[in-house]
Amino acid sequence: MSQNNFKLTSVEKLVQRLVAAEKTNQKEIRISVIEAREIITDLSVLTSKLGKHIEEIHQRLDKLSVSTTELNIQMDGGQF
Repeated sequence: MSQNNFKLTSVEKLVQRLVAAEKTNQKEIRISVIEAREIITDLSVLTSKLGKHIEEIHQRLDKLSVSTTELNIQMDGGQF
């Protein structure tokens, strides 16, 4: 699998700004175009990684489904 330590630093910064704005009863916050671009980039990477993980889960479930529904029965005549 891919890198597991992916951090959404731009999203974390936005959340921190929102928390601070709520504590000080601000009515709005503004972000720069650069900050917005960073957020979009991080969310795009996250969405892509989630899509890959979901695809892997579906493949594993399909394999599991096939392996649990297939039965191999062998019969021999014994000592007839």
